[in-house]
Amino acid sequence: MITEKNSEIYQRISQSIRNDLLSNNEIYQCLALASIGTIAPKDLVEVVVGDIIKMALFDQGRTPMFVRKKAILVLLRIFRKFKDKFTIDEGWSKAIYSMLDQKNLGFLCSAVGFLTGVVSLTSYSGFEENVPKLIRILYKLVINKDCSSDYLYYHTPNPWLQVKILKALQLFPPPTESKELSAVNEILTKIMTKTEVTKSVNKNNADHGILFEAVNLIIHYRNFINSDLRNQTTSLLGVFISVREPNIR
Repeated sequence: MITEKNSEIYQRISQSIRNDLLSNNEIYQCLALASIGTIAPKDLVEVVVGDIIKMALFDQGRTPMFVRKKAILVLLRIFRKFKDKFTIDEGWSKAIYSMLDQKNLGFLCSAVGFLTGVVSLTSYSGFEENVPKLIRILYKLVINKDCSSDYLYYHTPNPWLQVKILKALQLFPPPTESKELSAVNEILTKIMTKTEVTKSVNKNNADHGILFEAVNLIIHYRNFINSDLRNQTTSLLGVFISVREPNIR
């Protein structure tokens, strides 16, 4: 209801929203984060950005995980809008590196999304250490099917996180370690060979969302992917272009 141009009102309410942000009530904190992230007006952001950076990146012990997840997404929103006002240092990379150790799959979705957003707007330089962890998480989901039942979507382990990781890997050069590259080849082979068209539209959409990001990663890695898999990718794309399901086609 209130546009960003109405700076006077944001100046008046900024301290009240900051008080909610710093309160011990998790509901107040979440509402404050939602208010900040919706428009991210300049006058409000200037007051709270330091608190959000601390909450998202450096306050791991005190901030509840679901509140911190929202803080990460709000920080990415602010960063996209006011990128020139940020100085990205090694603290950001270390914070993301630590985030990727979390077991909560919902939190990992936010963490990988944040990494992708930051790297796509800046450079992958300084963030390369996160690549092995991304591969490890993806391996658990695709090969080991290590996923709690509440994150299974039509028997597919957390397709949202799989897609996010595949997109994130496309922002980095191929891994140089043979063990990591071998794991990527195994993951991509599994995705390429096990994805089928089923009677469930929802499952098709999820599985093929993963498949097409896997194809993009194969294209990105070029000769670092074994030639059989590259040839198979070409053939498979030809098959899927001819299927009757319009979303896939």
